[in-house]
Amino acid sequence: MSNQDNEENAPLLTNVKRVETLSDLNGQWRPLLASFFLVMVSGLNDGCLGTIIPQMKLYYDISNETISILFLCAAFGFFVSAAFNGYIVHHIGQLKTLYLGSVTVLIAYTIISLGLSFTVVACTMPFVGAGISLLNAAVNVYVANVPLATVMLNILHALYGVGAFISPKVSAYLFIHDYPWMGMYKFLIGVSIINLFVITIGFFHINFDSHNEPVEASHLIKRDHSVLAKLAIFNRFTLIGAAYILIYVGVEVTIGGWGFTWLTEGRLGEPETMLQVVSGYWGGLALGRILLGYFCSRFGEKLMITLFTILIIAGLIIMLVSTDLVIDSIAFITLGLLLGPMFPTTISLASKVLPRNLHATSIGFMSAFGAGGAALFPFITGQIAGKFGILTMPTVCIGMSVAMMILWAFIPSDKPLFGACH
Repeated sequence: MSNQDNEENAPLLTNVKRVETLSDLNGQWRPLLASFFLVMVSGLNDGCLGTIIPQMKLYYDISNETISILFLCAAFGFFVSAAFNGYIVHHIGQLKTLYLGSVTVLIAYTIISLGLSFTVVACTMPFVGAGISLLNAAVNVYVANVPLATVMLNILHALYGVGAFISPKVSAYLFIHDYPWMGMYKFLIGVSIINLFVITIGFFHINFDSHNEPVEASHLIKRDHSVLAKLAIFNRFTLIGAAYILIYVGVEVTIGGWGFTWLTEGRLGEPETMLQVVSGYWGGLALGRILLGYFCSRFGEKLMITLFTILIIAGLIIMLVSTDLVIDSIAFITLGLLLGPMFPTTISLASKVLPRNLHATSIGFMSAFGAGGAALFPFITGQIAGKFGILTMPTVCIGMSVAMMILWAFIPSDKPLFGACH
């Protein structure tokens, strides 16, 4: 093996770096703030559909099984986008990719807001998934390569939770004032228009490539893109990380997406009050990404994430066996808190373990492919709920959580405790 191959495949964990400070972020606050807004748009999107499922079921006179097809269609868009994300970025650049994702989402929201047939809405959902996937991949790649990346990633993903926290609030307002479900997508149209302006201002004259390649490795830029893409996507960390994020996001959005239906139809809660509980779940997610993210960095990612996953399984068991709405609501919100740090911790570890020249493709692939879990697993849950009832939702999530814990054991880390592949 040549010295060049050794250098390009050397994990960043082996590099000794000086302590980074806020002053290192000078000149990068504008694109960082833009990235924060973009991830809030993603949160608004993921927190939206679950809160309007009951209204859509009445509007189209369909079952849980049928409405869950919308999640499957969105998943298709996520996975197609993940497969072609590296190719798109390589050929048109990251900035144009951001515009492509934003315009795609805006057009899709506009079509859905018209309240056309269910078939039209289902055929439009892949474009929502694809557009959101492109945005997610871009901001994760950018933020993972700025100074204080771990802190910035925790803030980034906390703001995703803030966006998802806002969605039930908007839905509750529309519900109280007797607006149809299409009003939620009209709200998202306005957000998407603002998003285009934010991209234009935030990323004006920003060179994304400078964050993906270190100066000392500039000779690697000349490497064939397809070779680097293959190295990145088939890297062991990338594959395990993508599978882990896929299931993690599936748990997160299954609970957040079907939770309102579970609380109202399964536990017979009042819709207006249960929307606030769902909002509390997403708020807990945002808080967990900051508060529990600190404990992950302080006591070790492998140990703390394993502990949090065990507690999540315990919370789901409480929801499964308890019929007390107050206890169920407390457990529901607590799950959001415990789920908080998992996504940013995985992305942060990727930025440490993977060679810098693989970051754009690898982190982009993990983010885009993993985000497909936000649609795939809610679809599967909807199919199961259609056959066995919505009360099966915690059981499905327990199975996914166990799978998460198994995969987490194989995620490399710089902490020896529980570092199965270290």
